[in-house]
Amino acid sequence: MTTFYDHKAERVAAAAQAEEARANAAIKHAQAQAKLMAAQSEQKRLNAKARGEALAAAAGWLRGHVVELALSVIVVVPAVMAWSAMAAYGYEVYGPVGWGLPLFSEAAMWAFAFASHAARKSGKPTGWLQAGVWTFAAVAAALNFLHGATMRGGGVADGVVMALVSVGGVVAHQLITAAPMRSRRTHAERRAARTERIAARRVTRMERAAVRRAVGELDADGTVRLLYAPGVVTLRRSWTGRLRLDSTTLPGAGDDGPTTELDGIDAELRALLADEADAGSVEARPQPDSTTPDSAVDLQESRDGRGSIPEPARRSFDQLRAELRRAVEAGVVDPTSAESIRKTLRCAARTARQLRDDWNDGAAPAVAA
Repeated sequence: MTTFYDHKAERVAAAAQAEEARANAAIKHAQAQAKLMAAQSEQKRLNAKARGEALAAAAGWLRGHVVELALSVIVVVPAVMAWSAMAAYGYEVYGPVGWGLPLFSEAAMWAFAFASHAARKSGKPTGWLQAGVWTFAAVAAALNFLHGATMRGGGVADGVVMALVSVGGVVAHQLITAAPMRSRRTHAERRAARTERIAARRVTRMERAAVRRAVGELDADGTVRLLYAPGVVTLRRSWTGRLRLDSTTLPGAGDDGPTTELDGIDAELRALLADEADAGSVEARPQPDSTTPDSAVDLQESRDGRGSIPEPARRSFDQLRAELRRAVEAGVVDPTSAESIRKTLRCAARTARQLRDDWNDGAAPAVAA
């Protein structure tokens, strides 16, 4: 079988494929161009939007700072004039290096002014910074006055004008950036603030005196914990003039009277036992199920109109101190023992400890042997 190969058909098919490839490439190029144009258009739109927002923000800032911009002219213009005048004066005095004289006179003043403003905004103290501002302002004013008074054709009037121009900018800056004045407090507020200060000082003095009076508890690791005796105290001065804590009483309460519920019960029991001891021996009470008639003591306690057990008389701390002094002089009490003081004066244990501490602190006078 004979086969014929058609070269013309092959060329036609190849040409058709090439044309199709060129068409596909043209389509892809057009698509790429379209995407590029779209991206460029979007970028232009974003840039225009950003410029519009920036302009709007700038316009808004300008509208909100019209006063500051107007006042900045008062600050900048005198500063420029004084800077140029000091540079010329420095050149006359020091030669070419004198152009840097404003870095000492003008720049130092403005450096302290800006630092003071920054510290005021952050809530930091500005006392020394303000001192720096006005110190170097005085230096700048003096240098400018000398320049105006000694320059060719100058005089005192020229010196005064140049001095005022030199410090005018920083004065305006300080007035603009100064903190707002605080409203004046009322009389009641000032009185309350003064009372709080007095109370704080008294608390501090009492705490210091309590620390001097405290005892320490030594732990196993070598640390010490201060222990304080609770109670009602006040500040008094010893014979040396040193402040110390002294026991006192609340208004209406005695030092040796009942301080707690248990102390009150203990005082009533002591008073009851003392009354029975004065009356004689106490009979044995019968059992509840006994048929024995009531004793004379029970009948006496149950009679009508007997009343309640009176509360012990309360003595002030000064009275107790005087009794302790008399007891020490009589030699019937050991002033260094709280238990001996409690039994002798028949006072509460806490009051006895306070009397012992008061005696040991040297508050009481020496007792003659």
